[in-house]
Amino acid sequence: MVAVDKALPRRASGTSETPRLRIAPFTHEGSRGNWIVRWRVRNDGTRRLRLISATQPHAQFRTPEKALEQEVAAGAEGDIALPVRFAETPGSLVENPFLILRVADGDVVWRVLARVSVTAGPGGEPIAGNTISITTHRVGAVSRD
Repeated sequence: MVAVDKALPRRASGTSETPRLRIAPFTHEGSRGNWIVRWRVRNDGTRRLRLISATQPHAQFRTPEKALEQEVAAGAEGDIALPVRFAETPGSLVENPFLILRVADGDVVWRVLARVSVTAGPGGEPIAGNTISITTHRVGAVSRD
């Protein structure tokens, strides 16, 4: 079972609706030193969203920022695959790592933080906890270069 933070997203006045994303705990593949984690992202909102970039900045669960440029229609799901640096001893618990997504809704850019605990499995593989806490903040407007 997956628990999701059910708090209603905050609305900033004069802006578009806060994106409503559901993010499932990641799955993993690969081998020690070469892990790929896959996050399943569902757009529960009413508008198409563009996933701009993703990063996992925790020192023990790290992925540099990666450009995505992927669209997710309202009611649809997308898959985000990220290489991750993770070299913990089996049984180790890494607290508070998170995925940061930059998402565009039209001309408005949002930062979505998905926090999850990670445990090193028997082979040192990253295993996601069952609870994802999601926070969304408006960060600006899409730049038109």
